Parts: sequence; structure tokens; C-alpha cells
Amino acid sequence: MVSGFVTVIAITVYPIFVLGQFAGGMGPGGMPMEAKPIYKSAKALECLVCKQATEELWQQVEDATGKLHEDDLQDMATALCDPDSDEGEWILFYDVTQAEPGAPLKLERQEYLGECRRECRTIAKACRTVYDEYREDVAEALYKRSVSSLDRLKSRVCNKWANVCPTKPVPNYEHPDEWWMPVDEEMYKMKKMQQMINKQAEKYGKQPVQFVDPMQSAMFMDEEDEL
Repeated sequence: MVSGFVTVIAITVYPIFVLGQFAGGMGPGGMPMEAKPIYKSAKALECLVCKQATEELWQQVEDATGKLHEDDLQDMATALCDPDSDEGEWILFYDVTQAEPGAPLKLERQEYLGECRRECRTIAKACRTVYDEYREDVAEALYKRSVSSLDRLKSRVCNKWANVCPTKPVPNYEHPDEWWMPVDEEMYKMKKMQQMINKQAEKYGKQPVQFVDPMQSAMFMDEEDEL
């Protein structure tokens, strides 16, 4: 699960749950919603993210207890790119960095979980580019054990199937960097509670709840980088 938290000193805020789900930007009543990915950066990160995601999935399969069926592996591959899921939680540990404009983007693992702001959603976007199309193929390869090593699986997924590796340079591109914000432990627990409630709601056909973090308004930027 979680390898560590950092203590965050902040003004006390009171998270609330509201009925319904909203997507992107600001929802009804001015409530902050999910941050937008940085699309040019997502494209530049596809190779790195593909390899890291594949490594994370391989390790999750290795660590799993009991026999995994092909459907189980497909479910894991589906959740792999969702930072709100247990399988996709690895995304929260990574910061996107660039040494200078025009330099390649890098993924740097942090000691603690971070808030899922624009860079987090950017990594998730790059991950989905590959796994939304090839998750069934990856699951089949893992189930049938048709690849003998992690390196071969990375090569098959990222080079052969998705063709996102090697990284294609983006000349003169400057990544709009954002500061790294470690997650607050209490907020993290509330979001996990939301996920548990919504899983039960989905199972029984009930209306989901949406966690609203009053601090999340700091997660949105107004940059013209949508291309």
C-alpha cells in the first residue's frame, strides 16, 4: 500500500461528501474537480511512463497472493493508470522534471505520496495512451507467461505494440513545472473512504459520493497548453 507520509502543516479544513460526480475544472457551485493533464508533456512522457507502468504491473502480479485469472489481470491493467486506485497509486510518487527547456522530461520518484495535480494527471494520461488499447494483450501475455522477463515485457508493450519507445524528442518544448506537494495523511484517508463507499454504491446501483477537498483549488492552473 503506502510506504510513507510527510506531515503537512496547514489550516484545518473540513472535507465534505456530496452526491453525484463531476468531471474537470470547476463543478456546480464552484466546487473544484479533477485537474487537467498537460497534453504535450504527456506525449513526451509516453515511453518513460509505459516502462514504469509495466514494471509496476509486473511487480503487483509478483506480489499477488493466490492464483490470478486472466480477468483479474485485465482488471489490474485497467486500474494501473488510475491514480485513485490501489493499482495506480504508484503514480502519486512521481514528479515530472526537466533540466532546461528542450531537454527530455524525467520521472523522479519521491519519498512520499504527492497530491494528484496536473503532473499526476499527465502521467495517468500517458499511461492510458498505452494501456487503454493494450491491457487485454498485456493480461494475456502475463496469464500465459509468454514473456520470460520484465525487460522483454517492457519491450513488447512499449516498443512493439504501442510504439512509444524510444522517446521521440519535442524540440524547444518547456514543461510547465509545478511544485511538488506531499499528500496530507488525513485527506488521503478520506479519499480512500470515498473509494470504498463508491465501490459499494456501484455494486448495489446506488448514487456515488464525491469527496470535495477545499484545498484542491490550488491544483488548477490556467496555462495555454491544451494541444
